[in-house]
Amino acid sequence: MGVKPGNTNLALSAGRLIVLMLALLLSHPLLAQQASVRSELSASTITRDESVSLTVTAVGVEGELDTSALNKDFDIVGQSSSRQIRTVINGSNQPVTMSIVTWTLELLPRDVGVFTVPAVSVGGVSSQLQSLTVNEIPTGVRRDVFVETSVDSRNPWVQSQVLMSVRVFQAIEIVDGGLSDPAGDQLQVQRIGKDSSSIEMRDGREYRVTERRFALFPQKSGSVTIEPVVLSVSVPTNTTATLGLFSPTRKLTRRSDPITLDVQARPSSGAAWWLPASVVQIDSNWADDASKAVVDQPLTRTITLRAGGVMDSQLPDIPIPAIEGVSLYAEEPVRAMGMNERGLVAEQTIKWALIPQREGELVLPELSIEWFNTDTGETETAILAEERIQVGPSTAVTASQAAPVVNTPDGNGPSAGNTEVGTPDASDSLSAQEAPTTVANLDVPDRDPSGPAPETTVQADVAGGAGRTAAEAGTGSPMTASESSAKGAAALPGELVGEHAFRPWRLAALLLLGLWLLSLVLFWWWRRRLLDVYRLESTGAPGQLSAIRQHARKTYQKLAPLAEVEACCKADDPAALGSALIAWAGRQWPQQAPRTLTDIALRLNEGPARESVQALDAALYSRGLSQQDRGELMNRMRQLPAELPAAMRGEQSGAADALGHSVAGGRRHGNGLPAL
Repeated sequence: MGVKPGNTNLALSAGRLIVLMLALLLSHPLLAQQASVRSELSASTITRDESVSLTVTAVGVEGELDTSALNKDFDIVGQSSSRQIRTVINGSNQPVTMSIVTWTLELLPRDVGVFTVPAVSVGGVSSQLQSLTVNEIPTGVRRDVFVETSVDSRNPWVQSQVLMSVRVFQAIEIVDGGLSDPAGDQLQVQRIGKDSSSIEMRDGREYRVTERRFALFPQKSGSVTIEPVVLSVSVPTNTTATLGLFSPTRKLTRRSDPITLDVQARPSSGAAWWLPASVVQIDSNWADDASKAVVDQPLTRTITLRAGGVMDSQLPDIPIPAIEGVSLYAEEPVRAMGMNERGLVAEQTIKWALIPQREGELVLPELSIEWFNTDTGETETAILAEERIQVGPSTAVTASQAAPVVNTPDGNGPSAGNTEVGTPDASDSLSAQEAPTTVANLDVPDRDPSGPAPETTVQADVAGGAGRTAAEAGTGSPMTASESSAKGAAALPGELVGEHAFRPWRLAALLLLGLWLLSLVLFWWWRRRLLDVYRLESTGAPGQLSAIRQHARKTYQKLAPLAEVEACCKADDPAALGSALIAWAGRQWPQQAPRTLTDIALRLNEGPARESVQALDAALYSRGLSQQDRGELMNRMRQLPAELPAAMRGEQSGAADALGHSVAGGRRHGNGLPAL
């Protein structure tokens, strides 16, 4: 079959175009790299607990990295990225800007075997495929870092505690890193205590072991999987070299094996609250002495429920009983959680305020909490035993309990209508509860209008004895009301008796009144002094006010502390001492502040202080000061703070004289510098 001439020309043109494009790509390698995505594995063979790094490089491609294809066989436990911009010259001598983005993915295989690492894509451009072999962990291999996990039970009860230990073994130095917490579906995790360290030999190699403990609580029955714990660390690239601040490191990722729990369901029982624990106890204590309980006096009882191997949210509420003859008020329960070697310990505390309403024996019923013993697999009951307390009568004495005793006019004893309040005599047929406490409708016998008026006495025996008339007390005559009041006051120490008895609130009122009056006097005095000052300023008497201010300023200057001077003397710093002295002198003579140590010396009296200041001035501006001379100088300067006040007691005769001396001294020594 022949070929037409027109078709032959078209085929030749297309072939020439393809050859031309290939030549351009081969002549410019950078152009060939544009719009490309490449991937590379850090290793082709690893063990099951190791990770592998996948580096993806995108050249001239803009877009996000799509790693969804990796999720089938790998867990991405780390990811980082970097970006570079490069400018190159193409064949036409034109600058071309290229973007290079690099991603580093840390992959953990989910199983052993030979895997094909799928392609990843950036902006629609995919990378090539990679091959990875994952082997089982060989026995006796010398591993640098690895992690192991274990649990105390693989078939726990639902919502019961499972203790898990995570142990990190390291034979080389770890620069930094992190350890993930256990996790799983329907699994509550609580960390226990702090990490512990130990040394252990494994496969003939010494490892430093760091152990971390967790309490796990499966929330459903059946199969529950604890996901692998992942350890990500940075270790030195060269393990034999000395580790420094900028030493190169490499990243390692290790993970443990998953653990599957076979969780047992809750056994059938009549308990409304499910409390699986290793131990439960309930006890109580009294804040007060329950043996001294009396009516209407509150008692505080604290009930504490403790359980091992549970969280505080699993504890049931402590039941509040109804107790006959007692008013009970309960506070909000307080929950707390601690830990020991066997795991978590939960505690619930509630306080009751009990107020007895009657005398006699009160019975506090027993309290019981039903729980499930996870060690024995049996249902048990924690019991707080019944408690009995004896309640005595109220000791409160009120005015209504003091009943009057009416004497007959002849004073021979009480009339037939007399009523006595208190503990009855043995011959009395009325009990304490039956004794009347009011004075209404008393039967007072008729009397002769011309005879003496009968007198009424009121007397209460706090010690428990019955009220007695004056005749029964052996006085031979009736007792007046005032006498009875006086005796009642003597018989009731600390109580308020009678109309004119002294009350504590009266003392407080008098004290407050006195303080108020004192504050008024102080305010009046302060206001008067303030008005005097204003009057001096407004009436044109500034001379007197100026004298007051000058006197106050001088007083302050005299009391100006020498703390800074003393500190410089102790620090053995002559230069700082000179500055401190000039600052101190400025506070003493604020109107004509000395500028040099020579000026200060001229204003001091003849004596040690003046000589010390002059010696310091000469030493500061000398050509050289040996260590020995410096030590002698500072030993002398330590006496200066004590000498200065005495040297100032006789000041110069006037400011003008002091200023003249200062100017003269300045001329002689050139502003304090000694003549060389």
